[in-house]
Amino acid sequence: MSGLPAYQELRRTHRRFGVRATAVAVGGFLLYVLLSSFLPGLMNTSVSGHLTVGLALGLGQFVLMGLIVWRYLVHVRTDVTPVVRGLRGLARHQENARRRRGAFEERTTRRGAEFRPW
Repeated sequence: MSGLPAYQELRRTHRRFGVRATAVAVGGFLLYVLLSSFLPGLMNTSVSGHLTVGLALGLGQFVLMGLIVWRYLVHVRTDVTPVVRGLRGLARHQENARRRRGAFEERTTRRGAEFRPW
């Protein structure tokens, strides 16, 4: 099953999405940390009342993670699930064919044992 082109494409698509999602998540966090370390004046700038740029960007991390999770769900629904359903159907078909072949071979070998020549 792992040698099928559809399976290989599924793995490639899923891996590509995972790399991009990880890069966005780590990039967002790294940007926040670097801004906090090297531009503390900017991060302490008040946006509205007690809300600072740093606090807004920190809360933005939750928004970013929510967007990544939403995009992952869309990716699975549109890119992964249809291919998985097709592969699952193919696997069931192969398993049924294997069972039928095994049952046929079992019946034919049993008959041969019953009617042995003297």
